[in-house]
This record gives sequence, structure tokens and C-alpha cells, in this order.
Amino acid sequence: MTTVADVVEYLENIAPSDLAAEGDPVGLQAGRLASIVNKLYVSVDTSPPVIDKAIEMGADMIVAHHPLIYTPLASLAEDGTIAAKSVVKLIRAHAALYVMHTNWDMAPGGVNDVLANVLGVIGCIPLTNISQDTFYKIVVFVPDEAVEPVRNAMAEAGAGRIGQYTHCSFRVKGTGSFVPLPMADPYVGDIGKLAEVDEYRLEMVCVGSWVQNVLEAMVEKHPYDQVAYDVYELTNEPVIYGYGRVGNLREPMSLEEFAEHVRVTLGVKYIKIAGDTEKPIKRVAVCGGSGSSQFKEAAALGADAYVTGDTKHHDILDANALGLAVIDAGHFETEKPAMVLLADMLKKQYAGNGVNVEYIEG
Repeated sequence: MTTVADVVEYLENIAPSDLAAEGDPVGLQAGRLASIVNKLYVSVDTSPPVIDKAIEMGADMIVAHHPLIYTPLASLAEDGTIAAKSVVKLIRAHAALYVMHTNWDMAPGGVNDVLANVLGVIGCIPLTNISQDTFYKIVVFVPDEAVEPVRNAMAEAGAGRIGQYTHCSFRVKGTGSFVPLPMADPYVGDIGKLAEVDEYRLEMVCVGSWVQNVLEAMVEKHPYDQVAYDVYELTNEPVIYGYGRVGNLREPMSLEEFAEHVRVTLGVKYIKIAGDTEKPIKRVAVCGGSGSSQFKEAAALGADAYVTGDTKHHDILDANALGLAVIDAGHFETEKPAMVLLADMLKKQYAGNGVNVEYIEG
């Protein structure tokens, strides 16, 4: 049985809501955390056609990129705003709505990493630097039979994420020793007697903002009444959260060739190109959705071309003046790949729970 709360917890681990821009209303916008989820639909938009389609298909929950409610609603009158009408429909259908917007834009593995990946842009770094998080290493000593459950619990809480990999860990076997005191409740061994047990030293990295959640998950799953663990601050380069990505193509191509590659890959009928079509493109910046204003960052990081949506005339002129070609592939089209991937991730996550997951459009 899967509840809305279960799905929310999973999504918060992927893209914590505190990564969202100030004032961006991400999170649960309709529904109850305790509700059961059998049918889950993923979409880019929360437009009336998407809401209507999901409800007609019996949705228990919708996970969308764009928020339905941007400001507090003054009224839920059915002849009021479009948002109010949609909220009423969701409530009547007992369908929950969860939104992951700018937090999914910034999160590692989110909108911009997916866009870069599908376009073949590798070795990416964030286009902007909004915030940073220090790495820590968590070390815990676990008996043989519990090492995998503990590792998985820590991973699901956010530990063990390195680049585009999850569940990263290292373990080595050794011998632990202890003497249980009279008030102890030992998992193994006898009160007052020295016990020696086979244990694993399990190590996982974690960003600072998730350490507490990981420790709580680890302690909950660990069989010992007193868990021995260490937390070390690392001097590794911090993880950077920001909008957009910039990286390199495996092989250079002309702007005309790259633009056609973008059009075909994203399934766009028409795209807008600004720049010399014969210009060789090697380094590429991307920003899913509306990234017109970030052309200066793209140029400063050495990009030859910038792929985004919702470009403005004067931004394009200024970008070209800096030697940066611009490809406008559309707001929706540059965000869609990440939501399609998210639907696949949710489908795999709940494959054994009988939850039907689909990506939909209006």
C-alpha cells in the first residue's frame, strides 16, 4: 500500500523543497497525505486539460512541474479563477497534487541535468551558483545481517549520492567488542560479559543539509539499542545548486547541425536559432524552461551555444554580441524530458506496490 505521504517523502529526497526559489509554492497543493495512491500521473503543466484528463483516468495523485496555485486563493468559488476551478475539481475527485518546480530545476539529476544528458552534453557544471552544501562522511558499524537494510535506509534518506550515482557506499568487515551494562538491551551478547561480533564498517557520503535525516533513518533501521557511528566533515569540493548546466559535446558540430540535433531529440516541430549557422559548437549551456536572462553566465563559462526557452529579443541580441549562439527549443519542450524520466523513476520505485504511473499531457 502506497500513500501520498510515501510519494512525497520519495520526491523530497530527490529534490528537497528547500532548494526552491523564495516564494515558489512547491509541495503538496491539494489532497491528504494519508490518502492511498493506486493511480499516479506525472505532467509538466497543471493546466485544466491536464487536470481534467488525470481526473477522468481516476488519478489519486498528480505530480507536476508547474504549480497550480501561485498565490493564496481568496476564494474557491466555482465561477472564480481557473486555478480555483481546478482546485475544486481535485478536491471533489479526492486527487492529490504535488508540485516540484524550481527545486527540480536545481536538484542534481533534475530538469537541467536531464536536458543536458538527452542532448549529449557531458561533464556538466551548474550554469549559476545559487547555494552550496558541504560534504560529510557518515561511518556506522553494523552486524552482517543488517548491513544492506541500513545502507538502503541511509541511501533513501539522501546518503551515498555522488554525481549521477546513488547508493554509493564502502564497507569492510571487522570485529566489534563490547560489554553490556545492567541497563542495556543487547541485540547480541550477555549482560556483564565481553562480546565479540562480526561487524561491517559502512561508509557513505552525504551533503550537510541531509545529515540529520540520514542519521535518523540509519538509527531507525539499525538493530542495536545503541548505535556506534561517526560523522566527518570532508574537504571535497562542495555540491553546487544552481539553474542550468554547461558542458561539452563529445564531437563538435556546426550550429545548424546542433540545432537540428536539438529539434529532433526534443521532438520539436520548429525551433528558433540566432547566430552564425556555420559556427562550430563544442561547449553548450542549457536551461530548461525560461532561461533567457542567464545568457551572460553561459557566455562567461565559455559556451558556444545556449539552449533554453522563452527567449527575449534583446537578450538574444546581447547574447550574439558576446559570441553566444542561442537556440530556443521551447519552455515546455525543454522541461518535458525530466518529467518523463521522473515518471519512469516513480514507476520503478512503486513497481511492486501495484501503483500505476504514467506521464500525461493535456
